[in-house]
Amino acid sequence: MRYATKTAKLFAPLAPVLLLSVTVGCGPALEQSSDAVALPAVRTDAPPASDSRTDWPGFRGANTSGVAPDATLPVRWSRDDGVAWSVEVPGEGNSSPVVTGEQVLLTTAVGSDASRTGVVLAYDRSDGRLRWKVEATSLAGDTHVKNGHASASVATDGERLIASFGSSGVFCYDLAGNLLWHAEVGSLDHVWGTASSPVFWRNLVIQLCDRTEESFLAAFDKASGEPIWTTPRDSYGSWSTPVLAEAEADGKLRDELIVNGTGTGDSGGGWMIAYRPSDGRELWRARGTTDTVSPTTIVGPRSMIDGGLVISTSGRNGPVIAIRPGGSGDVTLSRVVWKVRRGGAYVPTGLVYRNRLFTISDGGVAACYNAGNGEVIWRERLRGSFSASLVAGAGMIYATSERGTIHVFRAADEFELLGANEMGERVLATPAISNGDLFIRTGERLYCVASPPYAETPDTTPSSDDTVGTESLTDSSDSSPEDAEPMNITPPKEGRSAQLVSEQSPPETKSTSIGQSSDEPDR
Repeated sequence: MRYATKTAKLFAPLAPVLLLSVTVGCGPALEQSSDAVALPAVRTDAPPASDSRTDWPGFRGANTSGVAPDATLPVRWSRDDGVAWSVEVPGEGNSSPVVTGEQVLLTTAVGSDASRTGVVLAYDRSDGRLRWKVEATSLAGDTHVKNGHASASVATDGERLIASFGSSGVFCYDLAGNLLWHAEVGSLDHVWGTASSPVFWRNLVIQLCDRTEESFLAAFDKASGEPIWTTPRDSYGSWSTPVLAEAEADGKLRDELIVNGTGTGDSGGGWMIAYRPSDGRELWRARGTTDTVSPTTIVGPRSMIDGGLVISTSGRNGPVIAIRPGGSGDVTLSRVVWKVRRGGAYVPTGLVYRNRLFTISDGGVAACYNAGNGEVIWRERLRGSFSASLVAGAGMIYATSERGTIHVFRAADEFELLGANEMGERVLATPAISNGDLFIRTGERLYCVASPPYAETPDTTPSSDDTVGTESLTDSSDSSPEDAEPMNITPPKEGRSAQLVSEQSPPETKSTSIGQSSDEPDR
């Protein structure tokens, strides 16, 4: 059910400080600054170039936005209808599919608990056949039951791919599966394991290396693997993937590398921190995240609002905070545009699409906000628990429950469920979108769901009442189930050299080392 909030009025002497806006009913408290502005709904996307192919080059696509430019996407399907192909995936892993050219890339962990191996897999996007696989490294140590040893998605620049296997290091391959280099990062010991995916920026590969103590952010030369910089982080754990945002500062445009959250134990909460990607120097920070953060920063297009917005979500029903990038130092009181005290997710990342912020909580509360001022437009409860992040395209949002139901609803100011598609298997990985197709990793298989001709005029009747349900919400309650208790982990065994499993012979490789836990990381 839609409910309204009254817009906050700022008093001139307190202009830099956020004031609480009054809410109607039991909605989450909203704070707004004078920069908050209600944005109109956008009903169409800019048409993609007719000759373009849309790759999905990393976790949640281009710059982790979760949004694809595809004009037509599937709406209704099942395992027996609408699936172009499916293939069994060996081992266990929650990394998301990554699509580049004619390949779909995954990581997985094969073997027993006593002896696991990290593997990179490449499938043909047209028919699902296995093109190549490489055994990257040995893996060891316990991790959270919903995390595992292969949760980080690979990243690709179209020429090479980067795979991160936690304490075993960062691995670079060409797109034929040949190992180019391996960079050691030291032990990333944490009770819940690691999950942050690597990202590219110009000639660098950047990896978040949060651990129980002496956490850091590291950059490597993408061609050689040589360490370029490391920046210490006062954090005992964040599972977010860094994102890039273009911001204006001192009249000039600059790139910012933003990490959502720090594990601090401080009663004031954790920090969203922006770094300069060229050298790792901290640019600004804003306080207010919960103490344990998995969602990735959400970046809104600069065209949406003057100066752009970056949005943090965190916690089980924690805060949602929108910040203008481009600041310096502590910007908590100076550049926060709006903040909703409740509504954030513990694991899934939302997205900004058509001037709206869409989120999904672990307990299944889907929400639509006006991205410009934070006002809640609607909230609906979907049946099930959720770990996968949202993805969007063709005017639709895809929300994937852990039980394998993929809900499809319109990206609009009125909630409309278009379909609920049963995969019949557990799903924790975020789907990928490329050239009109969905790529879905379940607990056992990889599926390609092709876009049918009727996708633009879908049947809006849900598939079955016993598996699909929505409930209009008028308050901010969230019945997110508690995760299973984490297990203690032991430091993983030393990584071994990558072994090519395909018939190709790898070229000479390079190995570098940074971030040993006994030493302070170099800046």
